[in-house]
Amino acid sequence: MNRLLEFIKRIYVVLLFILLESIAVWQYATSTPYTEAKILSRTTAVGGYFSKKITNMNHFFSLSTENDILTHRIAELEQTLERERELLADYTEESWQRKMTEEGDLHYRYYPARVASMTISHQRNYIVLDKGERDGVKKNMGVITPDKYLVGYIIECSERYSVAMPVLNTEFTMGGSLQMTNYTCSIRWSGDSPYYVDIIDVSTYAEPEVGMAVEAWSERVPRKGVVVGHIESFELNAAKTAYSARLKLAADMSALDNVLIVENTHYGEIEELMDNIDNQSTPNGTK
Repeated sequence: MNRLLEFIKRIYVVLLFILLESIAVWQYATSTPYTEAKILSRTTAVGGYFSKKITNMNHFFSLSTENDILTHRIAELEQTLERERELLADYTEESWQRKMTEEGDLHYRYYPARVASMTISHQRNYIVLDKGERDGVKKNMGVITPDKYLVGYIIECSERYSVAMPVLNTEFTMGGSLQMTNYTCSIRWSGDSPYYVDIIDVSTYAEPEVGMAVEAWSERVPRKGVVVGHIESFELNAAKTAYSARLKLAADMSALDNVLIVENTHYGEIEELMDNIDNQSTPNGTK
């Protein structure tokens, strides 16, 4: 107790000064309505500034959750759009009523997923996704970004996870087409850059142009709208029979997080047809 009294004696002048200053400020603040309004506006502004900073910080830390919610919403909207496209493409009064009640009749279904791990610096890169067989994911499903840019396709599944082969894999194979045309091509990756891929076997009648978009042409993804990249340069091959082109990838493969897994519900039927054709062929290729 004596020590406390000694301490107060040493600083009583400072304490008295702070007390008197506080009284003076309080007297000034409440002396007129004008000063009350000015001080209120100042304190409100300061409080609002710090409140905004705290809100922005909370928003930053909640971005991951918000991205998950948006990806799920995009998957739902894509599925709804696919349903409407099919209704419009095959419209009769009977088919309209039938498809309106048959939710399972969609050609494509979309499953939201997140990237668990991935590589882009190897010749054969792979992406691990946090959705597996228990979520409805199967081999040969396509993988795209929420913006409908091509990522790759599923090559293996477990109960909770799946592995996708991205376009950044030297063993990746998929067809493509020049946007707004029916001219097809083959997509390949040479392994030299995670930002570029090549297309080959483009018809000499295609008339490619710098900046032209190239879409995926595959039974794994919707026929239209899934963009692979844009042409940065092109040239005729040595025999002058086809073009090859360098594409700037539409998807930033180094920053993947949320993706959509695309199921072609007709893929099993297509695969069965192809297997039947193979089974009808002899080892030397004759019927």
